[in-house]
Amino acid sequence: MDQELRNAKQNVREFLQKAYTDERLAMLLAHAQSGQLSYSSCCCVIGVTTATHALRGRYDDYQQPHYFEARNRFGANGGSFVDFGGSDERRRRVLIPMIRAEMRRRDRLRKVQTDVGQGPVQASPEETLCR
Repeated sequence: MDQELRNAKQNVREFLQKAYTDERLAMLLAHAQSGQLSYSSCCCVIGVTTATHALRGRYDDYQQPHYFEARNRFGANGGSFVDFGGSDERRRRVLIPMIRAEMRRRDRLRKVQTDVGQGPVQASPEETLCR
């Protein structure tokens, strides 16, 4: 794997961790698995975090307020997602396993914290804002 792809994947992993609630992460996975997740949409990896409408597939209108809200809140840009490859299909093939890995990471973290008596993981302020 070349360094550019490695960096892009790390940026997206960090974005999934800081910008997505569990519920929104599940929405992103379903959206990607349906084949609708597109780089050219207000409901891309960035926009899903704050979408106020049903998730859309390819939709070349970035003037949706929720898209700009997500970019501003999380300091995101679409550069890392576009670096995954030339097509949305390829991007989804790379992203879906990353989403699943983030879900597993959160499950393990919850289990560890419950096992040591800390109780379940509480939502961070960023996660609460996304709901």
